[in-house]
Amino acid sequence: MNQWIRGTVSAEGDKIAGHNFKVVKPSQTTGAYTLIFLRDFEETPSVVATINGDGWKIVDNAHVAKVDAGQCEIHTGDYYGALADRPFSFIAVG
Repeated sequence: MNQWIRGTVSAEGDKIAGHNFKVVKPSQTTGAYTLIFLRDFEETPSVVATINGDGWKIVDNAHVAKVDAGQCEIHTGDYYGALADRPFSFIAVG
């Protein structure tokens, strides 16, 4: 049986929607978010993330930087490819 977690996170690192995860965003780190899964996956899940909102350019982005059965790290970036705080949604399926 597949297990999944989904959520929406603000640019500031606040959880907007979803369940079974928490967000850690160090204030001094731009564009990096750690999602901690409150129920571990049996194996490493597949994670997909995308930025939200209509105020962004198509080249603004969200990238799954690291993932394991208990957490993942999402990096978001700006039009120029630099790390930048962006709101995003994700889904993790294992």
